[in-house]
Order: sequence, then C-alpha cells, then structure tokens
Amino acid sequence: MPKVPPLFLATATTVLIGLIALVSASAPWRPVKSGILFGISGIALIEHSLDGMGCPPNTCLVIVHDNKIEGDGRIAILTVQGQDSLEYLPRRWPDGAEWPIDLEAIARIPESEDSAFMAVTSSGRVYHFTLDSTGTIQLVHIFSLPDLPKNTNLEGFDLHRINGQLLAIWSHRGSSDESGVIYWGWFDSNGYQISPQGSAVITVPWPEEDVRHISDLKVNNAGILYISSSRDPGDNGPFDSAIYAAGLFSMNGDQVEFRPTSSFAPLYRVNGHKIEALEFLPGLSGGKIFGTDDENQGSSLYIKR
Repeated sequence: MPKVPPLFLATATTVLIGLIALVSASAPWRPVKSGILFGISGIALIEHSLDGMGCPPNTCLVIVHDNKIEGDGRIAILTVQGQDSLEYLPRRWPDGAEWPIDLEAIARIPESEDSAFMAVTSSGRVYHFTLDSTGTIQLVHIFSLPDLPKNTNLEGFDLHRINGQLLAIWSHRGSSDESGVIYWGWFDSNGYQISPQGSAVITVPWPEEDVRHISDLKVNNAGILYISSSRDPGDNGPFDSAIYAAGLFSMNGDQVEFRPTSSFAPLYRVNGHKIEALEFLPGLSGGKIFGTDDENQGSSLYIKR
C-alpha cells in the first residue's frame, strides 16, 4: 500500500476546520438527561438513515455511562429524528452478569453482521455485547486489554479495519502533570487476544488547565485518528473541550504504523461542555457527533449531518 503524503494530514485538517466552522453556526447542542448519573462517556452508531419519503433523517446511537454503583445505568439507546426529537431509552444490564465499573468508551465492531459492540472501563475491562431487535443486551464475552501500565486511566477505545485485519486502539487520558498515551494492537476476535504493536505520547496545547489530553478517540475510514480533549476541574466545572486530528494509521509493508500530526491545532473548541464521546456518520456527506459528560449538569449531544 503506498504511503500517504506528509501533506495529507495538514490538508485534511484545513478542510475540517472549514467544515467545523459551519457546524458551530448551524447545529445546536441538545440536552439529553440531567444529573451526574447520565453523563455520556462513550458513543457508537447503531443505525443512520437519510431523508426519505418526506421523513427527517433518523440516527440511532448506543451510549455508555461511567457509573460505578451496581444498579445505576450503564447502557442506553438514543434515537434522534430531525432537529427536535430525541428519545433516551435505558437498557437493562443482563441479570447475573459482571457489572462494569466506570465505562469510558464504546466502539462498534466493524463489518459485524449484528449490532455488536465493545465497551471499555477506565481500568481496561472490555465487555463484548450485542443488541437484539428489541434493544436487549446480550453479553458475549468479557476480557481485559493487555500490558496496561500502573495507574492507567483509559478514556478512549476504537476498532479499525485495515489491510484485512482488525486494529484495536485505546488511550490513557493523561492530566496536567502527564501526557496522554495512545496504544494500538492487532485484535484476534476468535481468541480475544490483542497483540500490542506500538504507542505514542499525546500532549495537546488546549485546554491548558485541569486537562485530560484524551477524553475519547475515533478512527475514520481513512485511518485518521481524532481525539477529544477536555478541561475537568471537578463535578461543577467549568468545562471546556477541543477536537483534534491526532495522526494517521496506515500500513508500511506488513507493519501498521502511526504518524502523529506535525502540529496540534484544535479543529473545534467548545466552552461550557466536557466532550467525552465521539462518533462519525457514514455516507458521502458524512457527519459528526459529540457527546458530553458534564457531571452534575448532565449530558448533551451535538450532531452535524
């Protein structure tokens, strides 16, 4: 596979800056739920349909909450139709199953025949589950991410199909005293084994105070890694966030490599919200989704179709 020219990321970033400038002027934030139990710490697409037969576009999403007490919500489905309708539907965690503590990210398994997802806790515990036609959670398997350094605090996870293989990407969030870290490795879905392939340190220039360098991540179909970064001084804020194009995953021979962007410039800045969830919409026109965990202030959603 030919190498992507070094100018690629810079060009992609320039285009996205223009697109996101339009986003901020056209798409409002939508309140989802109030209260600290309903923050959105991860989001993944279930289904997206465009306008048809006079109906507005419909977007169905699965979200995770970072609650820690058994019985409090972990998974919910959001259905968004048009500009005004948003439905929140909590999902029951399977009876008798291990309860996840502090879910911080979720990814849909690429090219899976059913609605299959992996949700990940801050300590690296991974819950593979499906949603059936009624939205019922079917837990498939539980495993842990490999070789996590002591005091790791994860806030991002994604799965990306490249060169016919499945690449897992996860991240330590970092803080004002330490950088964030991206990790990646080949994922064997048969044995639930991940073979680590590399890591990279990530330090963002903004927010400057109380920073989490990586509060979520997603890789698009072209292999570009996007991250959210946030300011989080406590449950009452004030919160701020930024979105960055952090680098590119590509193949060099039979090896996967990550090339970080040469200059970290925010594609998008948000004041007053703590973005902890990223997702993309499919199709030529595409789109982007941001979800927030604003602690005591609850959660909000931002969609640009």
